[in-house]
Amino acid sequence: MPTKKILLSAYSCSPDAGSEPGIGWNWAQSIAADGHDVTVITRAVNRASIEMYSAGQSCNPKFVFHDLSALAQTIYRLPFGNYAYYLLWQYTAARRAVELHRQEKFDQVQHVTWGSFRAASFMGQLGIPFVFGPVGGGEDTPNQLRRGLGWRGRFWDSLRRFSNRLLTVDPFVRTTYAAASEILTTTPETLSRIPREYRQKARVQPAAGVSPALFPQPSPVKLARPFHRSEARLQLLYVGRLVPWKGLHLALRALAELGEKRSSVQLTVIGDGYDAGRLKRMASRLNLENSVRWMPWMPREALLSIVTDFDLFLFPSLHDSGGMAVLEALSLGLPVVCLDLGGPSEFVNDSCGRVVSTSDADESRVVAQIAEFVFELTEDPRKLKQLSEGARKRANSFTWEANVRNVYGESLLLQAD
Repeated sequence: MPTKKILLSAYSCSPDAGSEPGIGWNWAQSIAADGHDVTVITRAVNRASIEMYSAGQSCNPKFVFHDLSALAQTIYRLPFGNYAYYLLWQYTAARRAVELHRQEKFDQVQHVTWGSFRAASFMGQLGIPFVFGPVGGGEDTPNQLRRGLGWRGRFWDSLRRFSNRLLTVDPFVRTTYAAASEILTTTPETLSRIPREYRQKARVQPAAGVSPALFPQPSPVKLARPFHRSEARLQLLYVGRLVPWKGLHLALRALAELGEKRSSVQLTVIGDGYDAGRLKRMASRLNLENSVRWMPWMPREALLSIVTDFDLFLFPSLHDSGGMAVLEALSLGLPVVCLDLGGPSEFVNDSCGRVVSTSDADESRVVAQIAEFVFELTEDPRKLKQLSEGARKRANSFTWEANVRNVYGESLLLQAD
């Protein structure tokens, strides 16, 4: 397979970052590492971090920085202005890409961020094979679990449902699908949202990946530690935004359901968000003051340095497309509990944690399943060691290299060998 000249559209792209910026950066680096010639078009706001990181390194991938005028950037401050700005950026970036294509003669273009199935890209204008994705966002909160979101959470959840339905009439998004040679979706749920006439060129492909060699070895799980004693508690970790659909309220209820056994468990919550007040009041009502520790958001580097101090990662999100945090936790040997909704459930199995079933299950049943698993670990620390070992093995199946290989074929470097 010959080297390809790839243009990557990565609105969000930044080194040493998680979420969307990390996905954009890692796809760019991994496609280049696979032997292809990569040019990335991204926002100018990413320039400083990219140039500082790339100083003295090879020029593959190359970066083209593009943004709207300073006046146009004031759109960002309006309600939902980030979406309007994004659409304008995509339109003007595609015009810039057409000019680049005249000079560089790209073989293929891929859109990676934002990774939303309802956010248009205009890169199909180049007239070359166009890969749209991986994109997500088609996941939905089951009706029986919406009550626990609170009134504000239910309101935003309803708006999200409405915006997903608008996809069927959005001409920009439909033009994106029509122009795409291939549509990659992060989950089967999102694939099912692709209009039927375009679904034959869609397939499931994770957006997130890991580089296991870059992660430190986890500290040994303390097998001899008697978890039933207060001085040796099972350490649970939640990291993420404090917003209703992230499902932290389910974890709090599960902790309360442990009853007297909660003294053997401590949950550390790292993050900020508009739902923090409601969640802290809930924890107080459930008498969890001595069982939950609240910490503000911290830089990613600092977070990764402490993750291995914990025993179990809680990720009870109700509709998360990617699950990059889940993969990073697994890479560090941290077992994961998640729901069978969205991207995280594609990464977790019984060898490395627990996927909680939501099928025909109300909130009480979901909470009970989380509590049952935590209780199992307090009773059998040996199982924790097995899951920790399984977590690293499982993460090795979802590398950035594997993602690139799934999209671009067998590694050029492997072929050269």
